[in-house]
Amino acid sequence: MANTDISFFFNPESIAVIGASEKEGKVGNTVLNNIINSGYDKKIYPINPRANEICELPCFKSILDVPDNIDIAIFVIPSKFVNGAAEECGKKGVKGLIIISAGFKEIGGEGVDREEKLIEISKRYNMRVLGPNCLGFIGLTYNGSFAVETPKKGEIAMISQSGAMLTGMMDYSMTQTFGFSCNISLGNKADLGVVDFIEYLADDNDTKVILCYLESIKDGDRFLEVLPEATRKKPIVILKSGVSEAGARAASSHTGALAGADIAYDLSFEKCGVIRAKTIEDLFDYGEIFLNQPVPKENSFAIITNAGGPGIVATDAFERENLKFSNFSEPILHLLRSKLPLEAAIFNPIDIVGDASPKRYEFTMKTVFGINASQNFGDITTQGALIIVTPQAQTKPTEVAKIIHNISSTYLNDKPIVCSFIGGKNISEGRQYLKQNFIPCYHFPDRAAHSLKTLIKRREYLNSTPLNKLKIPSFKVNNARVKEIFTNVRDDDRTVLLSYETSEVFDSYGIKSPKSRLAQTPREAMTLQFETGKSVMKIVSPQIIHKTDVGGILLNIETEIDAFEAYIQIVDNAKKYGPQNAKIYGVEVQEMIDFKSQEKVNEIIIGMSRDPSFGPILMFGTGGIYANFMKDVSFALAYKYTREDTKRQIENTKIFSLLQGVRGEPPSDIEAIIDVMLRLSQLVIDFPEIVELDINPLLSFVKGYSAVDLKITIKK
Repeated sequence: MANTDISFFFNPESIAVIGASEKEGKVGNTVLNNIINSGYDKKIYPINPRANEICELPCFKSILDVPDNIDIAIFVIPSKFVNGAAEECGKKGVKGLIIISAGFKEIGGEGVDREEKLIEISKRYNMRVLGPNCLGFIGLTYNGSFAVETPKKGEIAMISQSGAMLTGMMDYSMTQTFGFSCNISLGNKADLGVVDFIEYLADDNDTKVILCYLESIKDGDRFLEVLPEATRKKPIVILKSGVSEAGARAASSHTGALAGADIAYDLSFEKCGVIRAKTIEDLFDYGEIFLNQPVPKENSFAIITNAGGPGIVATDAFERENLKFSNFSEPILHLLRSKLPLEAAIFNPIDIVGDASPKRYEFTMKTVFGINASQNFGDITTQGALIIVTPQAQTKPTEVAKIIHNISSTYLNDKPIVCSFIGGKNISEGRQYLKQNFIPCYHFPDRAAHSLKTLIKRREYLNSTPLNKLKIPSFKVNNARVKEIFTNVRDDDRTVLLSYETSEVFDSYGIKSPKSRLAQTPREAMTLQFETGKSVMKIVSPQIIHKTDVGGILLNIETEIDAFEAYIQIVDNAKKYGPQNAKIYGVEVQEMIDFKSQEKVNEIIIGMSRDPSFGPILMFGTGGIYANFMKDVSFALAYKYTREDTKRQIENTKIFSLLQGVRGEPPSDIEAIIDVMLRLSQLVIDFPEIVELDINPLLSFVKGYSAVDLKITIKK
């Protein structure tokens, strides 16, 4: 069992550098000097068989020659020597390896084998591995990397899959006011990944905010298990680049095609309370605001500006970000009107006009926040503010900045303040003063609003029910029959269920569909039509997914003779217009729903595609033959899927308005649709072998529904 304690990476009692070098410019020299120059005051052991002393430290031929115990070993040797040295580390009892060396799975071929051997060695000796192919590790006590310089110390933890991205972000931070509790380069993530470090950092007293740059997440199940608890302890912001494997895989279902490349990350981050950054600028903006500003009690803000144009821009930004304007009480409005110029706008946003002095800013801020013991301000709804300053002659931006800081630090400990000082030369000193005093200040108001929104997202998450306390519906089902069906499909060397098989799977989970049976000859079709009544007939072939496109469906089959002729026509169409290699099992004879007897019918699409990292993704939206063109769909993770999740998912589509009833129509049976979605989520959780699933259409009625066209694809 792997050692789950990774604290030794953060505060090691001893460090060995395997491949340490006296030669300037060598990575082994840079790493060793970084450790020494970062102020690490415990034991350092250079390892190099061709040196007796490096950087005035005794050098050892092998790590086995070191007389003391060693917590971590940093590797800066050619990849072909790494596994031999790792074996020696295991024998020595080293706890952790930081493998900077490249030449592993990132190069393919022998590199893949080399990395697999490395992990086998580490598991055998119960060692944890960071890397390989990484920049290294920088903590508060040491810099075990080959970065150019050691970043400033602070309370942000930075985890990056890219070493080059990490060095760029560290260099950028040198011009900012924040610093880092650690900088971790993941490299190939052969062993330790982002979830391992987040789990540790969530309880680290030196860390207040966790920022990550990731290109992939391989352990999605553990991510969903660990992150919801970690994000309740600390804000976690992730910049995720690239596209997921789900997008790269060719999707044969409507759901797979509509889900898009990156939807699984959006859904899982939202589920876990992770704030997703879209840009590097976002990553640091969010980190800074979480580090320095409180999370507001409510979504209720004031805008104070000395210019109308920027106030309008800020208002538009608030609308885009769904930020709410606080309502001012009558006493507040009366005081603003009596003290501000006649041309001032006293309703939120407040425009205190271009000749606003620092004193006018001070008066307005104190008034909207109710800061005056001698005044009765009534109900104070303002929970935070955006202060905008443009460089007018009377404004004196630096004085305004000092007033903002004084009010914020003295009176507003639980209310966030962000600023936008618009301009360059004349406002730079004021902007810098605010940042040095931990008040975020942006060049433009829309960026300020964008950061404020992250505080509201965090408030909403902290107010939500923890995932481990959610009530997940469970239904009595016949999963033994479903297992039997899947076994029969694999025995037939198929992965796509035939229509009548799919119908039975759904029936086993309480999802209603029309009575359906397979005819393998025209005469069997006659018999089945007689037993079924008015029918729909469909081609049955694993290779023909979209039957309408090849003329593989005929409706309104009312007689046995019609069924005989329909069978011949459908099979002929499939052979003519379908794939040449299509294996035709026959024709499905399915009970036809009587639309005319229904007061109202809506066509819905419901489906599932399975993301390689985060599991099943459920889809709901407008169905029928135009589903791929309308793209009126919403998605949700099947993980911890509740009735409330279902309602939100349905409400996020345009068809929801139709389901509620328009122009005097009665509402559809939305509760029945919710029941289908919940049963479907249980099905795809119970059976991980289901990789794709579609119901298109599911016909929704005023009372009840019918799942008409069903598709399921399973793993081999």
